[in-house]
Amino acid sequence: MARKNRGNVANGENTVVGAGTTVNGDIVSDSAVIRIDGQINGGINTKGDLVVGATGVVNGAVVASSVNLAGKIFGNVDADNKVEIEAKGQILGDITAKLLAMDETAVIKGRVNMDVPGETKAEDKPATDSSSEEVKTEEKEADKEE
Repeated sequence: MARKNRGNVANGENTVVGAGTTVNGDIVSDSAVIRIDGQINGGINTKGDLVVGATGVVNGAVVASSVNLAGKIFGNVDADNKVEIEAKGQILGDITAKLLAMDETAVIKGRVNMDVPGETKAEDKPATDSSSEEVKTEEKEADKEE
């Protein structure tokens, strides 16, 4: 996977939780980039990007613009844009994002929901009664036989 320069975002502050540091509680931030190399025991909600380094662990739900993961996230991930999981990255939770990129050795244990721009979401579609669809199909087949 191509590495990009993360952490040098123009007009934005960056937040870093270093290796060996543990934060107990949720993090809410407007930082351009949050980088986690330590452990977070709580959720992360940021308008910016989240980078979880190889030694980083997040025990909680994540909401971010995009997520780059080399460590572990134990919780659901909701990204407005992209989730990128590197070789040893692991997500044990559901993922919602527009784009998903992952190394072949990355691990996801959960569901993936990719929002396609301009596509109608399942909850927006009218519910269909499968039993009535079966009856209509049976009626059409009976009409053909006559």
